[in-house]
Amino acid sequence: MTIKPLKALMIAAVAAVSCAAQASGPGYTFTDGGAVLTFTSDSLAALNTAGVGVTATAPATFDGAKITMTSDDPRVIWNSNFDVTSLTGFGGFTLTSSTTKGAQVVLSNISLDTASVTVYADVVTSSFSSNFGSYQGKTISKLALFTGTAAGSTNILASGGNVSTSIGNLKLTGTAIPELGNALGVPTFIQQALFPSINFGTIALNGQFAAVPSVPEPSTFALMGMGVGLIALVQARRRRLTR
Repeated sequence: MTIKPLKALMIAAVAAVSCAAQASGPGYTFTDGGAVLTFTSDSLAALNTAGVGVTATAPATFDGAKITMTSDDPRVIWNSNFDVTSLTGFGGFTLTSSTTKGAQVVLSNISLDTASVTVYADVVTSSFSSNFGSYQGKTISKLALFTGTAAGSTNILASGGNVSTSIGNLKLTGTAIPELGNALGVPTFIQQALFPSINFGTIALNGQFAAVPSVPEPSTFALMGMGVGLIALVQARRRRLTR
């Protein structure tokens, strides 16, 4: 009579172990990829009109209208549903004024937040003095740079480990317009008339993910130990009853 409750408890523990092991699901690791920011020809022309040039911020590369950034595993974040929520690339781009001496903006750690459909960047601006006044350089962490329209899939499972998604129709945020414009010596009336309507282009996220064996959580090991202990207890009780 005393064996049956123990058996029932043992079965429950083993079942719990099985469920815990299955609930964790497969894990992944980011193996390759990054982000590509492609400027429209209109945006480059508009920047040129404002006396602003674009170059790459190392280690990113600039080919034509494309800024290409790589990433690594710690800079890519995905949730328990295996949706990639954020990717941060190495490097970024630099904006330099051809009309205001010393005016420069370096944008790095470009990050693509798929949940808010926003592109962020760390920003460092340079101090300058001009006929229109002076500007004190500053450092801004994670400035909301662009917003746009999302397309593609961010899910690792659904894409078979090859994620490809993008944010298109990029527009400067209301916060970014004065921060960049002032740092580049662009008069306020030009900022307000020119920048809000510009479609700067598209930023695409590309990532390859490899499945890795899931590691049981501590609670799973505890349940496994309970199951093994109960099995030993049942066997000991059975031996005593059969003597």
